[in-house]
Amino acid sequence: MGAELSSPGPTLESVLEGVGPDMRGKLSTHLESMSSRNLRFRHVAIWRDPFLGGTIDHHTVVYEYLDGRRLMSLKLDWGRDGLHFHDSPEDPCPNGDVLERKWCARLTPVEVLLHWDDVKERNYELSRWNCQHFSRYMYDKADEGGVDMVKPS
Repeated sequence: MGAELSSPGPTLESVLEGVGPDMRGKLSTHLESMSSRNLRFRHVAIWRDPFLGGTIDHHTVVYEYLDGRRLMSLKLDWGRDGLHFHDSPEDPCPNGDVLERKWCARLTPVEVLLHWDDVKERNYELSRWNCQHFSRYMYDKADEGGVDMVKPS
């Protein structure tokens, strides 16, 4: 079963300080555990979570998958302190909305781990590598998953 970790909504502090404790070292283990259970991601999405009266948006990337008959969401948040993730059957962004979503039925956790490995050493920089840049990168990389990926018409 996926880890259910705290997932605070974005606040001014999340932009200025981070999205939670840095979990970079834990994501690899989590994705490897998912892979050992032969899980596959079905969809990937970029979510927008507005705050400060809608003047600022926090972006996050969410991978959806089935664990048995249960729809799960692996939410990756990038912030000033690094990476925070949340794996849960709950709504990944209860106050947010989907900006983009696509089918990725053959994307494996190992492939997501490879995408993550390419950027895990980067540091948050508001103008060059923030939550929007990170989410876009991971979302775009999902196209490279599953060579025999089937896309709906």
